Amino acid sequence: MNVHTDPLVDDYLRRLDAAASALPAYRRDELVSEIRDHIKEALRQTPGDKAAVHNALERLGPPEEIAAAATDDADAPRTENLVAAFNQTNGMAIASLLAAVLWLAGIGAVLALVFGYRARWEIKNSAGRQTGSGLATAGIVLGWIGVTILVAGLILINLHPSKR
Repeated sequence: MNVHTDPLVDDYLRRLDAAASALPAYRRDELVSEIRDHIKEALRQTPGDKAAVHNALERLGPPEEIAAAATDDADAPRTENLVAAFNQTNGMAIASLLAAVLWLAGIGAVLALVFGYRARWEIKNSAGRQTGSGLATAGIVLGWIGVTILVAGLILINLHPSKR
């Protein structure tokens, strides 16, 4: 079967070309040519089989999705630059470090731990949009130091001889 004469394939490639109209002409032609070659290779083993044509096109997926993916790939460098330009420091990380430094009779240390762990979780799930992992880690470390000092202080107060 000649791929170029099958009406299903021709329709599929027309839809792909129309859906990829946002791409530059050279990229659109390259995409349609790649898909045409892929279909031709897939149908080489089963010439003349309408079911094979239908299955090959179904495995490729809708041409609109292929064009959207190609458009996303073409836009990726620009989008990446925009994301890098708008990175921001996580507010919870800053709050964690401040609470740890201020200590506030032990309450700050506990808040530093809460804010620090929350900040690290938010930063990890931000897909690179947020920074401040180092601040959060510093807040966590200082928070644990503060909790240790608080617990040690409470133990020493309770063991003091004047309490007996």
